[in-house]
Amino acid sequence: MTRTPDTEKIAAERRAAEAERRELERRVPMPYRAADRLGLGGPEGSRRRGAMLRRLLALGDWAALLVALCAVTAATSSTDVADLFWAVLFSPSWILVVKLHGLYDHDHRRIRHSTLDEVPSLVSASVLGTLVLDGLMAISPVGPLSPKSAIALGIGTLIGSFVARGVLRWVWHRATPMAIGIVVGPPATVDTVARRVVTHPETRLRLVGYLSPSTEEDSAELPRLGRIIDIAAVARSEGVERVVVTEQQMSEQAAERLIEQCKEAGLALTFLPQHYGLLGPGIELNRLAELPVLDFRFSDPPRSTQAMKRAMDVTVSGLLLVALSPLLALTALAILIDSGLPVFFRQQRAGKDGVPFTVMKFRTMVADAEDRLSELIDLSKLDQPAFKIPDDPRVTRVGKFLRRTSIDELPQLINVLRGQMSLVGPRPEEVAVVALYDERQRGRLAIKPGLTGPMQVYGRSDLTFEERLAMERDYLDNLSLLTDLQILMRTPRAIVRGEGAY
Repeated sequence: MTRTPDTEKIAAERRAAEAERRELERRVPMPYRAADRLGLGGPEGSRRRGAMLRRLLALGDWAALLVALCAVTAATSSTDVADLFWAVLFSPSWILVVKLHGLYDHDHRRIRHSTLDEVPSLVSASVLGTLVLDGLMAISPVGPLSPKSAIALGIGTLIGSFVARGVLRWVWHRATPMAIGIVVGPPATVDTVARRVVTHPETRLRLVGYLSPSTEEDSAELPRLGRIIDIAAVARSEGVERVVVTEQQMSEQAAERLIEQCKEAGLALTFLPQHYGLLGPGIELNRLAELPVLDFRFSDPPRSTQAMKRAMDVTVSGLLLVALSPLLALTALAILIDSGLPVFFRQQRAGKDGVPFTVMKFRTMVADAEDRLSELIDLSKLDQPAFKIPDDPRVTRVGKFLRRTSIDELPQLINVLRGQMSLVGPRPEEVAVVALYDERQRGRLAIKPGLTGPMQVYGRSDLTFEERLAMERDYLDNLSLLTDLQILMRTPRAIVRGEGAY
């Protein structure tokens, strides 16, 4: 067939379009390309992923129950095969109880969710699930479980469900891409949201840009993708699954239109309230008929909570000092060989209410590090009352490893045992730096400083001082043993990742 100039032009345009498509596809990370091919990208794909994850979590809970049932049957003489048969027959009731606790719906609805957040609900579901299952067993030919078997079943299933859910989410997050999101709002608040998403990887959100009124200057770290009225087109072109709204000046009518647009497009939506800086976890949302109301609770932690926190500090720090004694001895030897004496570093830090105490750490810098500090930084000229020096020339070779792994902090277990520190709390700051605090910033001194804390699990030294204050205020307003346990369980992951450790 004879090729005319028109057919050659069309063929050239097609080749150019194909080349452009391949180049765009090449730039998209592999998980996102695979997700698109499997129909798991975009809003529809997000719903499919959510449904698949819910089914996997249900299977994980059921498997944990079956394993616990088999273990109880094998370990107790009062439970036989007939009991196991009827228990397995009634086992879907357990899944129903977990469903009624909302434990299959949080991943898709919430911008941030992790297995640790589910612990209180899992405990409640395990207790109620055991009662329901035992009640159903009571009307069966074999009768109810023995008290010992019922308790073992509840505890075993609780532990099994927690482990299964953690493993399933870990595998799922590595097999599927993060949700693609955009932010609606001015550049300043866009940057705040972007930093929070980075410091909270459990959000599983990849922000690709933001929308704002056309009069706004393009000064955010994320690229500006258009105006707010372009949200539907931008969502289609970028494969957006979640919209985060931070616009403080948006009218109620504009907000309602945005909600309708997101609903029509099938987009998940997260709104930051206008005065989000005032809304800590101590705030409770209630209703008076159709009126939403916020109830503020202002009170110190109960004495019982403080006593239990102290008991946990003494028990855990004592056990860790004994268990880690070989590591402590090897670390001391490494410091001695690398840079000589002293092995430990002692410094005055501000404790509860600003009362000074001597903190203990393994020495990670040269012996005269404090004398050389003035060569590197002038405390009187700090923009904020905190500082960290990346690539500090005073750090020794062994010190770099100790800081990266946080082994240098382990001697503070002695401070915890003495009652000068707690396992969890705001990090202790130098007395000279605390002297620069204003009244608002001194709020972080209301409790004992901690060996670990919200700063350590959410960014460490990469956080600004105001971000540290916000996280520590969140912790202070929601002080509880469960919060401490969650931070302690998140600390190893933060140490392994090593971000902000210098």
